[in-house]
Amino acid sequence: MMADVLDDPARMAVLIDGLQRLLNESAGSTGAASAQAATVAVLSVQQGGRNWSVGLARHGLVSLRPSPDARGLVYSLTKSLIAAAVLRLAARGLVDLDGPAARWLPELADPKRADRAEDVTVANLLEHRAGLPDYGGRADYHQAVAAGEAPWSEAEFLARCGLSGPPVGSFAYSNIGYLLVSRLLVRASGLPFALALREEVFAPLGLTSASVPVERGDLAGLLFGTSPLFGGAAVADRYHPGWVAHGVAAMTARDAARFVHGLSDSAYLPAALAQRMCHGAPVNAPMGGRPWVEPGYGLGLMVERDAGRGAASGGASSGAWGHTGGGPGLTVAAYHCPGGGACESGPLSVAVFTDCEDPALAEWMVVEAAQSLA
Repeated sequence: MMADVLDDPARMAVLIDGLQRLLNESAGSTGAASAQAATVAVLSVQQGGRNWSVGLARHGLVSLRPSPDARGLVYSLTKSLIAAAVLRLAARGLVDLDGPAARWLPELADPKRADRAEDVTVANLLEHRAGLPDYGGRADYHQAVAAGEAPWSEAEFLARCGLSGPPVGSFAYSNIGYLLVSRLLVRASGLPFALALREEVFAPLGLTSASVPVERGDLAGLLFGTSPLFGGAAVADRYHPGWVAHGVAAMTARDAARFVHGLSDSAYLPAALAQRMCHGAPVNAPMGGRPWVEPGYGLGLMVERDAGRGAASGGASSGAWGHTGGGPGLTVAAYHCPGGGACESGPLSVAVFTDCEDPALAEWMVVEAAQSLA
């Protein structure tokens, strides 16, 4: 039983040693610090009603070890929060996942689009298959963030990026798509964005540390490392949460683990919707150096499609699903391991915060925890 594992000091010491090794190795063989080397990490494991969390610091930097209760921006894990809220509306019949998204988003009827707006469903938006562009590779976006400028408004994001992208049905990761999903959530729920997340996600799942920062001042006290975008300046002083166009949440690693764990609870989401959410279609995206074997994407969730090979090869935990998120000064990985393969002890969820911008490290720490607790 997991309870026995969590109460076994020797077993947990082995887990901490493995996590510490990964954290130390992130600095490279010379131990030299770099913008991509993590200094600290927070890891949280959830199974059933039990939770175990730990803060870690790189060798020689024990004075920097964070509290297990440190809060951080969860960046693109917010997409999973938004998707969960929309699925809760769908469970009550307020949103039709397979109906036209244009019912809620008339702005999709862009004359520059090659396809018809009525062909785009709500599910297409949630799974990044709505034929929309992204701003992640735009030079003007990165230049504005690095300069510490005020964020673009939603209207400016849409004006700069447009609504014309690849064909509907093909996977193309799109922050613009989730800007539209957040608008849909607001319109369908009749609530402001932060309140919709609180009512549909934070409160039902007991995420007591969760909030939605909207101003620079809201970042004070959050966990950040350094970022190459800002040189030596503190991220909290230079970054603005509005640069995450769809909105961004902050919480502890404990609540991030509790969130992904709660998605499989039928009291939160009906089983059919939960299964659909974590059923990932192939994405054919490059994942070099990361623990993915056959990556897929569901309704707001990153999914390891090859459960057998994922366990056998030491890749992403068997059948795991969740999300990785990253931005200036922090990377987050939160995944649920449904059991079997690398998680024979039963379903568990793991969340990791690292104070660097390397998704591979956070994901490998999730794998380390899942395999150590098998």
